Amino acid sequence: MAVPAAPVPDCPVLARLDRDRFDADEELRGPRAPFAVAGAVLKAQGALIRDVKDGRRLGSYLGSLFLAAVFFSAAYGAVLGLFQPGLQTLYAALKVPIVVVGTALLCAPTFYVFNSILGSRLSLGQTLCVVLFLAAGAGLVLVAFAPIAWFFTVSTGGVEFLTILHLGVFLAAALYGIRSLNAGRRYLAWLDATQTAINGKVLALWFLLLVFVALQMAYYFRPLLLPGPFHQGERGLFVEALAKSKAR
Repeated sequence: MAVPAAPVPDCPVLARLDRDRFDADEELRGPRAPFAVAGAVLKAQGALIRDVKDGRRLGSYLGSLFLAAVFFSAAYGAVLGLFQPGLQTLYAALKVPIVVVGTALLCAPTFYVFNSILGSRLSLGQTLCVVLFLAAGAGLVLVAFAPIAWFFTVSTGGVEFLTILHLGVFLAAALYGIRSLNAGRRYLAWLDATQTAINGKVLALWFLLLVFVALQMAYYFRPLLLPGPFHQGERGLFVEALAKSKAR
């Protein structure tokens, strides 16, 4: 007796995700694994989401997504630090992954707990994969903008302009990450209608929290463009700095 074919999603985005294929057993091996998973984040998100949902190779996905997010955000950080070449380049390459990956990991428990309260059955490991999926996607967008950011960084001298430019790039990276995660949320709901793996309202509020924490993290580990110590050790809130800059 023939097995009936799985239904095709009506939504074009979900249909595309359902067609995605990624051989995790083959690709997530050796030192190339972070780059392979980066390719999956770009071109096979549906396959990655299905593997995470089924708990397949979670350890490999966790390590590869973490390394991909760190590597790509560090590459953009190095470009950012070229405004003042030397030690500041190294500092910025170390600080940007702290901001990108550190923010994602800091906010992961909130994401896990509130989705669990609302009925999600995702484990903590699966939730970390989902959060690092967002961070890796954001890191890829940062790398995509790196050549343009490099050109303006080495050809202009205005700190204000570069600050706005880099903030715009980081915003674009964050929006891509949350857009991909929202598509994954809808796909998970289609795959298993018996539960809400990721609540849409929680995701929206969590994204606002993520941006707020990221801005505070970047402020805490300033400076990123200008030369200075790796960490100043000063307490303060980023909105206070914004208020002071407007007052000037």
